[in-house]
Amino acid sequence: MILWIVVAVSLLLFISNFGFGGTIGGTVSRFFFGLFGIISYIFPIVLLVGTFFAVSNQGNRVAAVKLVAVILFVAFLCMFFELISDGTDAKSAMDAYRYSFDAKSGGGLIGGGLSHMLCSGFGVIGAYVIDVIVLIISLVLITERSAFRGMQKGGRRVYESAKISNERHRERVEMRREEREQREQQRRMDRKVEGVAIDTKLIPDTPQKRSQDISEILPEDMIDLPEIKEEKHVTLTAGSTISNTTPSAFSDEALDAMGQALTAKTELFAAEEEQVSFPIQMEEPKASRTVAEEAPFAIPGRPDPAMAFGMEQGAEEIPYEEETDTIPLFGADLESEPLPEETAEDVLPVQHETVVQTKDMDNIPEKMDVEIVPPEKEYVFPPVTLLKQAENKQGDTRKQLQETAMKLQQTLKNFGVNVTITNISCGPAVTRYELQPEMGVKVSKIVNLADDIKLNLAAADIRIEAPIPGKAAIGIEVPNKENVMVSFRELVESEEFQNHPSKISFCVGKDIGGKVSVADIEKMPHLLIAGATGSGKSVCINTIIMSILYKADPKDVKLLMVDPKVVELSVYNGIPHLLIPVVTDPKKAAGALNWAVAEMTDRYNKFAEAHVRNLKGYNAKIDSLPDVEGEPKPEKMPQIVIIVDELADLMMVASNDVEGAICRLAQLARAAGIHLIIATQRPSVNVITGLIKANMPSRIAFAVTSGIDSRTILDMNGAEKLLGKGDMLFYPQGIPKPVRVQGAFVSDKEVSDVVNYIKEE
Repeated sequence: MILWIVVAVSLLLFISNFGFGGTIGGTVSRFFFGLFGIISYIFPIVLLVGTFFAVSNQGNRVAAVKLVAVILFVAFLCMFFELISDGTDAKSAMDAYRYSFDAKSGGGLIGGGLSHMLCSGFGVIGAYVIDVIVLIISLVLITERSAFRGMQKGGRRVYESAKISNERHRERVEMRREEREQREQQRRMDRKVEGVAIDTKLIPDTPQKRSQDISEILPEDMIDLPEIKEEKHVTLTAGSTISNTTPSAFSDEALDAMGQALTAKTELFAAEEEQVSFPIQMEEPKASRTVAEEAPFAIPGRPDPAMAFGMEQGAEEIPYEEETDTIPLFGADLESEPLPEETAEDVLPVQHETVVQTKDMDNIPEKMDVEIVPPEKEYVFPPVTLLKQAENKQGDTRKQLQETAMKLQQTLKNFGVNVTITNISCGPAVTRYELQPEMGVKVSKIVNLADDIKLNLAAADIRIEAPIPGKAAIGIEVPNKENVMVSFRELVESEEFQNHPSKISFCVGKDIGGKVSVADIEKMPHLLIAGATGSGKSVCINTIIMSILYKADPKDVKLLMVDPKVVELSVYNGIPHLLIPVVTDPKKAAGALNWAVAEMTDRYNKFAEAHVRNLKGYNAKIDSLPDVEGEPKPEKMPQIVIIVDELADLMMVASNDVEGAICRLAQLARAAGIHLIIATQRPSVNVITGLIKANMPSRIAFAVTSGIDSRTILDMNGAEKLLGKGDMLFYPQGIPKPVRVQGAFVSDKEVSDVVNYIKEE
């Protein structure tokens, strides 16, 4: 009631100030003009707002202080207008009242009284200073804003801006320093080196090709070698080979196996398959193309290979001309030109494949092949006894399920929705109740009752699938009161996994009906895994890797792992499936992915040469090739699975390189047998970019914090309703909606036991 009276009075005063209030209104208006002066124009508004503020904040001390500040502000504002008014020569407060009553100007009785008192005590300038100070203090109390606080915030912003600029400048300096180091390293790599050849190919009976110049050897690249004084001329010819890569192939055991006929007249076979023949001239070594180009590498202190294998003193030289095609080291342009004498003396040819032919070879058999091949270990699949057995838990009883179903049906009936429960599917962690609504009930009506259903069932959270794909029913997924842990052992022992034909199939978990779910990476062909911290991503990756270890031979499947978190995948170092050790440096991860791109391109080139379309066709063609004696058969290519455990960290370090490599692999690598599995705990659009998501057709979503993250992963809501601890939405390529699956749990002890078993065997 009081508020309505104040509203009416304020409205009447406001219109009276402009001459629309009649005789009574005009008199009241002039009274307030005499009291407040020119401030009387806004006095009705101040009165109305102040009354509302006081009523709505009764008992609030801060509000009381603000009301007092408003009164002070209005009073000293009246004084300010009285001081600047030129129309009054009032000597007292009543003179100011009469002037303002007649002229509707000045500061009125209040302003005149304050100005008369302060001017007589402090003078006109002192009165101005006091008036301005009180006005500022009142404004600070009313608005709770301080000019000093604003200056402090402004200074903080300036400081933060300067700090950011300084950090950016430091980053630019660091980048320039790294670029200089890289250029210097590249310059060192490109430095021309003489006397070094990566590959040597000798073709007999062809004239030598000579060029005009040769690169110089820098002083730091020179190697001090022992001076050679012996005068021998030995012919080395290509013969049969011993398949080994180290000089240990010429051990006593290997030589004894060749028979007693090789005591004085010995034929030593090359350690590699490429056959090389060239003369070594040890008399007054001079600069020659043979010495400079045919030495693969100069090693100081290495004994003469001929003397090490007991060459006869009377060995003759069989003259031989050859053509050498030398590939320069690190891109150096090595071309033949007579070397200075001192350079030739410092270069000692060392050959890993050597044939020594003596004068008398009559007693040696015409053809003798001795191969010492290290036996290749056969992969032993780890036994399932290394894994923990499943616990004998039954979960919710049949009675509990029926009670929940009746409560669910009654809850919907209370809101005017009649349904029939057609089926109950009890999973390890969630039970799905399949409801069939009566005719005329909208699906959206049941979906909108999700919060009410959750309240009446006292459930942690529920998820409504409306409708279930392929069924005329709506599924309501309710968490179980007792969860059952899914062990990895029961999935490995299942018929679904044992009988699956793919070498890169893996155990996903158990679906909402309790059935084992097995997926094939080859059909995905790439997988994106995302979810919040602690939701089960790392356990899922361990499940995938362990499934491959139990399913695939290292000859069939190779793994390339990138683990910026260092501790997640490093336990797998040493298993035969790894192409390279686990990459833990984010800067090197881009290089590993680019290597995979190069491998993919190389495979496609080989497919084109073999006239096949994919890896399966290439390997089938290799199997169908006949064995030709003396020619090595091409090797079959393994499938490669690339696992990246934390994409967000890689995107922070080298986003352009990583995103480009991932997109190229995702677009093209399927037919080459290369598959990507990418996991991240930050499912945001700057990590899972549009390009990456468009090329990763299969996704696994674990529990996330919001529907936005769920839509980033799955393009739909639902992942925010998951329970965590391995509860996932599995969305492989080719199905209309994601499937809810409870993932298997693999402990760190199980992983280490399996890895140690594989290493030992």
